[in-house]
Amino acid sequence: MKGSGRIARSCLAAALLFLAPRFVVGAEPTPADQNGQTSGAADAPLEWRQVGRDARYVFGRPAHLDRSGWIKLSAVVGTAAALYLVRHDIRDWVQRNRTESIDQFLDAARTMGKVATPFATSAGFAIVGKATDSDYDLETSTLILETLAFASAMAGVTQRVISTERPEDGDDIRWFHPDGHSVSGDVVVASSMLAPIIDRHLQIAPDDGRGVRFWKHFGTWGLYGTAGLTALQRINKDKHWAPDVFLGYAYGLGVGRMLVDSHRGGREWRDRDRVAFEFAPDGVRITWR
Repeated sequence: MKGSGRIARSCLAAALLFLAPRFVVGAEPTPADQNGQTSGAADAPLEWRQVGRDARYVFGRPAHLDRSGWIKLSAVVGTAAALYLVRHDIRDWVQRNRTESIDQFLDAARTMGKVATPFATSAGFAIVGKATDSDYDLETSTLILETLAFASAMAGVTQRVISTERPEDGDDIRWFHPDGHSVSGDVVVASSMLAPIIDRHLQIAPDDGRGVRFWKHFGTWGLYGTAGLTALQRINKDKHWAPDVFLGYAYGLGVGRMLVDSHRGGREWRDRDRVAFEFAPDGVRITWR
């Protein structure tokens, strides 16, 4: 069983490195232009000043939330609070159902939560961008690292403000404690790759064929799922409580989406309809935009 665990970890690492630059054979990057056309152009200038603009957008976002934003923020805070109320029940259930095979499977999935993975994935996009003269891929490379840096900084601050003991050590909740473990760093690392890849390379384009659509959906849910398994692994290993991994997932995914929005001039591209309903003589036609 140990050999199968090593093979699984190797396969996951190889898949991430091989699939990261394109995920879909033949798929092209899809910048969010109004005409739906694809190109190798970046959404924002590839310069150091853009990092500053991104930082202002991410860390200044709470001061400019609209009604939808407040609802989403409240949902995250409310979910985290609810998980705190049942954290012992979740931990007990997971620990009761632990098996050697589950441990090995989740340990393999945790490859996505190791710091080397986003750096290697970023390097993969950078290599492809240079090789194909695609600023869009180079931009994805920088977005992965920015997301990792900003989300990790937010997690670090949270860990210093409110911290909990690891489940294997106790359940005390402490304020302003130097040895904090409230937000899972592994899950932050894993989820920091989601938005830069999914929102930029795995969105369904109008001219995508059935095969391309399948692999884009497969890649999307594969990434979401593997990041989720990383979160489950931290609970399974008795290293973090359920709210810790939830917040890690929310930080990585949320910061990544804000950075993608920053490069595209705001959230307008997300607000446009993703599905169009057209009435035809033979029924209703549903078109994914």
